[in-house]
Amino acid sequence: MSFRTLAVAATLVAGMQMAGTSALSISSQCQSTLASIVTDSNASCLNAQALVGLVVSTSTSANSSVVPTLNSWLTGMCSRPACTNDTLASVVQQVVSGCPDELSSLGLANVDAGELTTLVQTAYPTVRQVACLGDTSNKNTLCVTETLNNLEPYTGALSVSNIESLASQIMGGTVPNLPSNVTCTDCTKAAYNIVQQKFGDLTSGFSSDISSTCGASFTDGAQPSSVTQLATDSTASASASSTSNAAAGRFSAPIGLAPLVGLAASSLLTVTSVFFVLA
Repeated sequence: MSFRTLAVAATLVAGMQMAGTSALSISSQCQSTLASIVTDSNASCLNAQALVGLVVSTSTSANSSVVPTLNSWLTGMCSRPACTNDTLASVVQQVVSGCPDELSSLGLANVDAGELTTLVQTAYPTVRQVACLGDTSNKNTLCVTETLNNLEPYTGALSVSNIESLASQIMGGTVPNLPSNVTCTDCTKAAYNIVQQKFGDLTSGFSSDISSTCGASFTDGAQPSSVTQLATDSTASASASSTSNAAAGRFSAPIGLAPLVGLAASSLLTVTSVFFVLA
């Protein structure tokens, strides 16, 4: 897989999850579970309420870009204390128990609740760090927002109705022809650095392709001076750090695709927590 393909696919992951989940016929049991999570003050660190508008959508909003909504969601999430591992464990357990059919439709049928909890707890800090990167040269615009805005001239509006089509095209090998000022930016380099530092096994397989596409300096590990971390460094509980370290310790041995599952599950968990149907 080329770096350009990977870059486009990565920026569409959240949108693919939203499109896939919103298309599901969510059971009444899962509706109740997700509604409880959204209204649970202990899970406010996810800022899931900001995504409800993507679910309760009209035909007009279904064709509108999701970028403004994602920007509002991430801006709010990054300004809040990080979720504790206890909160993440509680949310995972609720979703696994209350939404088994929905998880099966998302390809997570065979994931053990305990294993998924550990993966989410391990991946969540990295997902949050990447999601909360900001570009100081662009009024601290979130890097995710900036990258998605830069993609739209080449992909069309990233609407719920368009994202699934784009994802299918990418999986089929057809990728928009993107210039390097979209794929090889300070923002994407900073995000690459974070993932490389935390989960180097995920990037080792295509590091040479990245260097070929973006130049050797892209993978030199230097932090771009124009990118800053906008996430608050506080957590809702002082015990979160020790729990996180314990979770990370369980993966001291080679774990193959486990970090990738964790990264996907962690972001999916955040998005899925708002997909319920209003009574």
